[in-house]
Amino acid sequence: MIVTNISDDTVTEEARNHWLKYWKHFTKEEYTYCSEANCTEKHDHGVLVKHRSPTSEKLFVVPLCKEHSYGYQSQLEIDERVDIIPAELCL
Repeated sequence: MIVTNISDDTVTEEARNHWLKYWKHFTKEEYTYCSEANCTEKHDHGVLVKHRSPTSEKLFVVPLCKEHSYGYQSQLEIDERVDIIPAELCL
């Protein structure tokens, strides 16, 4: 899945940690690595990403390493083994 990272530099470390807890709460799989398809680093943050389909534009939460969390505001390819969690779920 190709997504766009919408978390920018103004999103705090604390907020990224909260999104990671959110992702861990809803994921069904034990996954400890960055969800970018070619990255082998462990995840540090939960990040909001946007997936655009022909019918809608939805927000999701994925786990990323610090480099991909802060450094990439463009498109990312997400590993197919990672649970992509909708951002609108309630805890």
